Amino acid sequence: MTGFTAPLKLSLVLENKGNVARDHLASERTYLAYVRTSLACSSAGVAMLQLFMLSNNTVSPGGVNLQKLGKPLGATIVLFGLGILLLGVVRYFMTQSALVRGYFPVARNSVTAVAFIMGSLVAIIFGVLVMETQG
Repeated sequence: MTGFTAPLKLSLVLENKGNVARDHLASERTYLAYVRTSLACSSAGVAMLQLFMLSNNTVSPGGVNLQKLGKPLGATIVLFGLGILLLGVVRYFMTQSALVRGYFPVARNSVTAVAFIMGSLVAIIFGVLVMETQG
């Protein structure tokens, strides 16, 4: 039972044999990249809200109110940023726990999901912006 709970402690001191320090520091840098990406997404969501709130042309030629589209789109981007932060925290502790046991978990599914969601959001935003400039 001690082998399972030891990696879950908040404070962990390991003997620096071989590449232990390098691997754990790389894991911390990766976590900070998740934090940076989360902040960028959240900031983009807030900017999206402001962009549509300050827009002079509030109704597109098709009769769609762009201000009403801006709020849910901006909120979705902010929530996606928070999701990336949560993913980074989970991934950091999973990686740290695996490294202590001598393994490394590959992140294929989470990378694919984040790329798909990010691509979808960019396509939707592009579509809304093109719809706004058509008027």
